[in-house]
Amino acid sequence: MDNGLSGRRCITLVPLSLKQEGDRVQVEKILGTGYLASTLSQLGIIVGEELIVVQKVNESVIIRIRGSRYALGTGAACMVMVNPLPGAA
Repeated sequence: MDNGLSGRRCITLVPLSLKQEGDRVQVEKILGTGYLASTLSQLGIIVGEELIVVQKVNESVIIRIRGSRYALGTGAACMVMVNPLPGAA
């Protein structure tokens, strides 16, 4: 029986702010527009990019992306919707 989902991957989007240290994720969506969304894009935090949560303090995170580390405050981390990937760095 075909459920119409053949070949599709099921994803569960969560804000980056809810991920834990060591989690490897893929950016699926950036919420909002404007200055903060533009800044995230300039840092390389764009749809399809993989990143790793290096450290977490409350809902703020330090991430590693393309060999660089960036600290994101709660507001920015809440705008980045991610999908968990298997394994950690």
